[in-house]
Amino acid sequence: MDASRQLTIKTGVVTRLHKELQVYRDEADKTRNTIEKMEKDAAADEYEIRQQRRVLAESERIIPDSEQRLAKAIDDLEDLLDSTEDSHGASEEYKKASAAIKLVRPE
Repeated sequence: MDASRQLTIKTGVVTRLHKELQVYRDEADKTRNTIEKMEKDAAADEYEIRQQRRVLAESERIIPDSEQRLAKAIDDLEDLLDSTEDSHGASEEYKKASAAIKLVRPE
């Protein structure tokens, strides 16, 4: 497969997984806040609180897996960037891939 095509695909994967991880983290935070509010409300139904705790537990189980998939995708993209730097270093795909790495792994 053409290196520029691989760069485009792997950049998209990194970007998508980063967004996905952010959504899972946001969902877990919102659910945590919802549970806290429900626990303070005396009229809250215990069943609803349990359901929200289940949703939170599932979100928290998904986060580590998403982090691992993102880390692997970043490693794959970095390896590809290293191997194509000489031939594609000035290409638009290479620049987008580098920007994606900096976005998800600011240093």
